[in-house]
Amino acid sequence: MPGPDSYTDRILQDLEASENGYFQIENSNGKAILKITKPGAKGKKVEYKDVLARVQLFGVEGYQTEQLKKIVVLADGKPVEIGTWSKGDPVPSYADISVSDDGMEAKMVLHPPKHGGPLLTEYQLREQIAAVGISVGIIDSVIQNQIKNPEFFVPYVIAKGVQPIPGKDGEIKIYFRSDNKPQLEEDEHGRINYKNIGVIQSVKPGDLIAEKIPPKKGEFGKTVTGTILPYQEEKIVEWILGPNVELREDKLYAKIAGRPVLSAAWEIKVDEVIQLEAVDYSTGNIDFPGTIIVEEKIGDGFSLTTSGSIIIRNSVGKAFLKAKGDIVLSGGFMGRGEGYIESEGNIYAKFVEQGKLTAQGSIFVEEAVMHSEISAKDFIRVMGGRGEVIGGTIIAGNSLTCAKLGAVVETKTKVAIGTPPELLDELNRMKKEISEKEITLHKVQLTLTKLVEKSQKKELSQEEKDTITKLKDANDKFTKVLETQIKQFETALGSYEPNPDAFVEVEREVYPGVDLSFGAGKNYRMGMSSLVGKTKFYLGTDGSIQTERNVIRKEDDLLL
Repeated sequence: MPGPDSYTDRILQDLEASENGYFQIENSNGKAILKITKPGAKGKKVEYKDVLARVQLFGVEGYQTEQLKKIVVLADGKPVEIGTWSKGDPVPSYADISVSDDGMEAKMVLHPPKHGGPLLTEYQLREQIAAVGISVGIIDSVIQNQIKNPEFFVPYVIAKGVQPIPGKDGEIKIYFRSDNKPQLEEDEHGRINYKNIGVIQSVKPGDLIAEKIPPKKGEFGKTVTGTILPYQEEKIVEWILGPNVELREDKLYAKIAGRPVLSAAWEIKVDEVIQLEAVDYSTGNIDFPGTIIVEEKIGDGFSLTTSGSIIIRNSVGKAFLKAKGDIVLSGGFMGRGEGYIESEGNIYAKFVEQGKLTAQGSIFVEEAVMHSEISAKDFIRVMGGRGEVIGGTIIAGNSLTCAKLGAVVETKTKVAIGTPPELLDELNRMKKEISEKEITLHKVQLTLTKLVEKSQKKELSQEEKDTITKLKDANDKFTKVLETQIKQFETALGSYEPNPDAFVEVEREVYPGVDLSFGAGKNYRMGMSSLVGKTKFYLGTDGSIQTERNVIRKEDDLLL
């Protein structure tokens, strides 16, 4: 095995073999002296064009090109007189060094010697660099190359500062699916089975659900002159702990069996989960802090309220559902004009008919939304099955996507898109007031009708006659109030400045009877004919409503 000396010898031999040839021109008592050395076995030879360029740059007089060529070919390292300098004393080469305003970069421009003056040595150049205060990030390879093979009048970066490395913030690592959104899986036909929505995650007591990761310190930077640059301080995150969790050191565990939840405010909790066969007179109205699962039906007029989520395996009629989390209906919602569903998360349903839905997140419907009032701060997607939106009022902060919008019978369908969140809150409040007035008016009219029918069969008591008078007055009052509130709602609905990225996309057909609003003065009303094919409505750069269409033949559409 070769010893250390032979190993060192090999390295030296490799370095020698890789050495490039070099040349220099000096002034010796007014005479120009050229010396060229041979390269190593693997090195690069000096080229004639480079020698000629420097001879001309240095202002050598009386040189012969043929002589230069011979010296280049010979390259024996011996000094040869090639010409003279007669126009002045020798002036050495020098470097202009500058530092950028931010102190993070230094550049150098080499100037050639005059009249055969000497070239800068590496030692001299490094002294000059140090003299201007540069001490950090010096690029040795550039300096060495500029000494061996100088390029004059070309700026080279000779030093770079060190950028500070920001500290890494601490974080809370979550060990469950933290969005808590149902997993929507389409089959090969693009349909979604809403009965197989996977929304319930579960944990057992003692399960690890989250962990606090400590922050990592950053590193200071430096300018090329050595000035210290501070780094961005790391942040420490703090727990926001909800019910049914236990903290041990920096790890969080479930205290009960239930559903782990991460709220929008980063509160971590474990919801209790209750499973009910039905909600009716046997249970009464439900107000529960966790997640509610209902296997069968919810009776008309009953309400469910929760700070968790609501999952219902069946269709829902005239019920009232309110949840801070998501609301998932494996069936549909037939509100009959009175039922109301409100979620601070997302709402998922197979279909919606004569219902009122409000979501702080988004709304997903598979088959159809018919004669309903639905609003979402994010987007509304009616796709997966028939994907029809027919009648009613649709309000979305960002977008509406559906297969068909409106109906053949020109059902009035109003869509307001791009509504800002604060207006959406106000519209929902107004809608709720209108809904409550409609319910009250309906009860008044129902009672009045019954008393009038009774009066046709027999004489009413004086008290009943007085009641009819009061009911008629109440009917007139509430009718006028309701008309005023509906007008105010319509005015507010068309008076906002829209989100410029909002859009409506219809896959198959837009029917007459559809009114589309992007806010104040930005309305699109369908004419007498349908738009068949994929159509997108959006705001152009000039603020007007634009359409983008992919037209298909009517007979093709009928086959879809």
